[in-house]
Amino acid sequence: MTSHAADALSQGLARPHACHWPNCLKQVPPARFMCRAHWFTLPKDLRDRIWAAYVPGQEITKTPSAAYLAAAREAQAFARNHVPAKRAAPPAPQAALF
Repeated sequence: MTSHAADALSQGLARPHACHWPNCLKQVPPARFMCRAHWFTLPKDLRDRIWAAYVPGQEITKTPSAAYLAAAREAQAFARNHVPAKRAAPPAPQAALF
């Protein structure tokens, strides 16, 4: 993680800011794009591009770079189209009896 990323994450919740994942209402610091669970659902290369394009203070000045906006749009498209992997159903408790 870059030093500007660490500085950004040290900020508190100065104003309400929700995770950018569709229908997620979890509040996160303004410098964070998503809550932890949804952030780590994004592919690593996409997370890396968001951090690389992040400019310290952009959440205050409301002037993100074109590269940041492009990565953010891609992340939101990924989120809209993401289908969680299905977990295998646990074996029935009776299965151990036979």
